[in-house]
Amino acid sequence: MKLYTARDLKKAYNGRVVLDLPELAVEAGGMLALLGPNGAGKTTLLHILAFLLQPSAGRLWFREDPVAFQSGALHHLRRQVVLVEQQPILFSTSVAKNVAFGLKLRGLKRPDINRRVDESLSMVGMRAFAGANGRHLSGGETQRVAIARAIACRPQVILLDEPTSNVDIENRMAIETIMGDIRDAGRSSIIVCTHDVSQAARLTDMRLHLAGGRLNGADYENTFHAAVHREGAQCWGRIGRRFRFPLPSTSEAVVRVAVNPRLIEIVAESPSPDTQAYNRGRLIRMDEEMDGVRLMVDVGLPLAVILSCQAYRAADFRIGDTVLVRCPSEALSLL
Repeated sequence: MKLYTARDLKKAYNGRVVLDLPELAVEAGGMLALLGPNGAGKTTLLHILAFLLQPSAGRLWFREDPVAFQSGALHHLRRQVVLVEQQPILFSTSVAKNVAFGLKLRGLKRPDINRRVDESLSMVGMRAFAGANGRHLSGGETQRVAIARAIACRPQVILLDEPTSNVDIENRMAIETIMGDIRDAGRSSIIVCTHDVSQAARLTDMRLHLAGGRLNGADYENTFHAAVHREGAQCWGRIGRRFRFPLPSTSEAVVRVAVNPRLIEIVAESPSPDTQAYNRGRLIRMDEEMDGVRLMVDVGLPLAVILSCQAYRAADFRIGDTVLVRCPSEALSLL
């Protein structure tokens, strides 16, 4: 059965289209990864799928029934889907009461509430924190309690927005295990937003890739439209005013290109006299992942670079550093 189906789905703010999906089909069951860089439209799509945000145009079906965003049926639909935000908010009360909140709204009896709270906190490894104040937890612990709150409601769909983006490696591993356990239990379908391609490959067997509000079919988060110009026999792609890279010969004026973040070269200073191939940028973010470190470099636009742990330690980069990046031909794929 189709969990979600959409046709000509769009969302615009002040005339600027941030999501444009001619077609979307998501099967029920298992775990789907929604991949893409920041600003790709992932969170906007999640809010539409949670029935919290009305699209500007198009049609959406849930479990093959049409969704009417201006009807009283939304209350019922919202109880079937739970969204866990990237930075969830807990009440200033006990962890157990935070998890019980949604169950009380659903009218469950006290024994059933207590049982579900205990089961869900055990599933996320937070049972020992049941009496702790929800506002006194770390970021990773807060994320795990928020997931427990979702599990306790036993929804048909759990939507997770970048659940491991702002947590330490220990909580990242715990959350990935929890996601796998939810998937294997089969009670709820899961849709998870992430920029981590390797995480998506480990946990999911279904993946959609968004860039610029559109599905792009590429496995990389660095996907761009580049203007093509020639210097002698060499073709160059240019994005914005600063970021450029060599291209194979093409007669097109504009190309769509994906850049594999694992194959981008990054150095503190140019290792060769050929500085044309390098782009100067500033390191603006670093995130530890299971098998490496993700760097975000401002080269006039955000560019993701993934280094192995060994390469990262050898480079000793710091946020704010000026760096040079190069996109070799093997890192580029024309779409």
